[in-house]
Amino acid sequence: MIISPPFLPDRAGQSEEAWLDAAMAQPASRLASTNAPEGSFPLSLKLGWHNGIHIQAPHSGGTHLPVRAIADGKVIFVHAPTVPNNDVKHPLNYNPFHADTPTLAWTSDGFVVVEHRTEIGAEGTAVTEVVYYSACMHLASIAQCPKTKAPWAVGDAVYRKDELGTPGQIYGHEGQVHFEICCDEANLRQLTRRGPNWVDPLDPPAPVADGRTDSVFGSVYIYLPAGTPVSASQPIGQLRMANSAGGAAGATAAHALLNPQWVQLACENGIATLTSYDRFGAPVGASRNDSRYDYVSGVNASAAVKNAAPQSFEYDLYAVCNDRHGSLDASTRAASSPSGWYELLRFGRNLGPDPLPANAAHWRKIATPTGEVWVDLNAQGTFKFSDADFLPVMGWNCFDDDPNTDLRCDSLHMKTLIRDPDPKNEQRMERVELAKRLGEVEVRKKLRRAICKFPCEWDRATVEARYGWLETEDFKSTDDDATGAQKWDRFVKHAHGLTFEDLPKAFKQADWRFHPREFMGSMRRCGWLALKEMAQLLPRKSTAASRVSWAESIRRFRDGSTQGNGMPPSLHIALNKAFRKYGLMDSALRKAHFLSQCFQETGALQYNVETGNERYFRTMYEVITPAEAGVDHDDRGGVAWRLGLVYHRVGGQRVAYTRNEYAALRPAQVQTKAQSLGNIQVGDGQRFRGRGLIQLTGRVNYAGYEAYRGRNYTTDPNPALLAADAFISADVALKYWVNAGAFRGASISRHADAGAAPGTIELVTRAVNGGTTHLENRVEYFGYVWSLLNDAPVPADSKALERQKEST
Repeated sequence: MIISPPFLPDRAGQSEEAWLDAAMAQPASRLASTNAPEGSFPLSLKLGWHNGIHIQAPHSGGTHLPVRAIADGKVIFVHAPTVPNNDVKHPLNYNPFHADTPTLAWTSDGFVVVEHRTEIGAEGTAVTEVVYYSACMHLASIAQCPKTKAPWAVGDAVYRKDELGTPGQIYGHEGQVHFEICCDEANLRQLTRRGPNWVDPLDPPAPVADGRTDSVFGSVYIYLPAGTPVSASQPIGQLRMANSAGGAAGATAAHALLNPQWVQLACENGIATLTSYDRFGAPVGASRNDSRYDYVSGVNASAAVKNAAPQSFEYDLYAVCNDRHGSLDASTRAASSPSGWYELLRFGRNLGPDPLPANAAHWRKIATPTGEVWVDLNAQGTFKFSDADFLPVMGWNCFDDDPNTDLRCDSLHMKTLIRDPDPKNEQRMERVELAKRLGEVEVRKKLRRAICKFPCEWDRATVEARYGWLETEDFKSTDDDATGAQKWDRFVKHAHGLTFEDLPKAFKQADWRFHPREFMGSMRRCGWLALKEMAQLLPRKSTAASRVSWAESIRRFRDGSTQGNGMPPSLHIALNKAFRKYGLMDSALRKAHFLSQCFQETGALQYNVETGNERYFRTMYEVITPAEAGVDHDDRGGVAWRLGLVYHRVGGQRVAYTRNEYAALRPAQVQTKAQSLGNIQVGDGQRFRGRGLIQLTGRVNYAGYEAYRGRNYTTDPNPALLAADAFISADVALKYWVNAGAFRGASISRHADAGAAPGTIELVTRAVNGGTTHLENRVEYFGYVWSLLNDAPVPADSKALERQKEST
């Protein structure tokens, strides 16, 4: 799922949270009865249910920014806006704030509903697909579909960041829209995997199993029961010790947690932050930034390196997992792997197939009510989750206990959530008192993670049924109050003017609703690219890849190729899982840098095996005789000339060796390279040819990957797995990404996080390539992929670069 807010203001150096708040800011005006912003979710005027939030459109260049599609999808409903007028009796000129005397206060009625079908993960090769809807009301105009050059119409395919229209008016307030996100119950279960059940926040049950594994994203949350082993001093061993409360060999004081608590692990831009919470979700102590030297002594590290380490734990994660694996004795290492540790440290559990000791300890330093201690986060009785689980302890809860089908909130669970916590307030469950609570900061925070079931407010057929309670509670003080009857009549006409008779059935049945800003912030952490989203990342036309049709792009990501050097099937799932493992999942910038390099290395995903015959691989990576070198020099169209092997530098100029010079020098060069690659047996050149999305080459490098995974990739026929298995092809590339030999063993993500400037692309290229071969192609690929993944409007097609879109 790739998603962005309906307005895209310039980020201007803002953090993700600050930028989303600016992009989806609610109006400054407040309701007198609640002191909450107009159009709040899920409750608004008179404690009535409200489908979404009102957003005040940001400005740019003196005008309001356009409303844009939040994700790829299909338009399922459109209503063109009525032209504003000054007729005070017009239903759209209704002013709810001056109902006694009709006054002009226009409300725009342009409306667009988009159905979004996407993926959030996969179990094996079976993707987890979800369907949800976004609706934007109160548009002043409907934009043109880029394909038809006509206003958006039902059935039009829409892409993320396409313009849908311009913001209109809400009760005379310019530049505002109503925005909502909803789904049906089946898709609520797909999204959250916890069902629609309400959980009592005052008595949350302890978990009894780990969370979902098909979708894992964002922060990791680990439940620690009372009795979880802790150590007051730095643990030495990395295994749970039998008959030891602390499980830490050599610990000076070992004990256990007295009370259950939670720990959140979050990684961003190299920094790993650990935050503790009690069993109710209240923060415990202060958050802290992890350091590899909290767990391994690092006797050879300088004080400066140790002091900087809390800012780079994520970048150091490959080294950390090797530290822990390497600290084991030889027999235990046989049942372990750095890759298994890598997943344990990132996810709190090993999601992959690589070996990890059954009694592996996951020591991390965390805050507890009695101070900071080392805790085994993998102790027996601990359970692991992520943001994909929508945890109740983190505030997510479902509300469907309203016994009525109108839009008046009669949910006891909701009222209990927002009521005054002071039991001495005898009126705290009264509607007027509850409404006053909606403006309170702590209440508004709680409501952001409320997932609520109630009817659609845009269905004209149910207007009177939904709002009948207002007739008696607000518009009429008695049954024969003529003034009240007139007010009610004006309101009903207004409600009819803002509702529709022909809404799609699926949209009306999507009656589970999320806070749009909270949904946006949470699901942007998902980062799993659906097949059609990923297929767009290969340009239809480019200098680097020439032309790639939509069908061909789908084929390369989904089906692979039966050709000997082609891609294996299910590459799009494999890439997503590898992105998740190595910290690229929720970073559009990292993904853009990585994919642009892979596209160049693989000829736009046409091959992931180095091509050539036995003579080529022997000549390049194994052994060559002087006579063969002379033959290569004679072949002006051959490999030696194409790869520039026959040239050397003289006075800064590239000069070709003579035939005799090349025949004398090349065998020694090949021998040196073969030794550096560890190619010591006959056939190693071909056996350990370049494979994977960033091609791994040579016996020593295959052996290194073998040791990392704890699996056999050096004995025939297993070396071929690096190209034949999609996950291995992606994993071996990203293993290099986090431990680049050309980058002194450091993580290339450190460079990628620096930004999108040309200099950064060059640094990433040097780390991947060892030089700047085909830098111009890598720059072109990056610019294209980044324009699709980032949060700026997509640039128009050019003669050199054409956007990939689904063929119809």
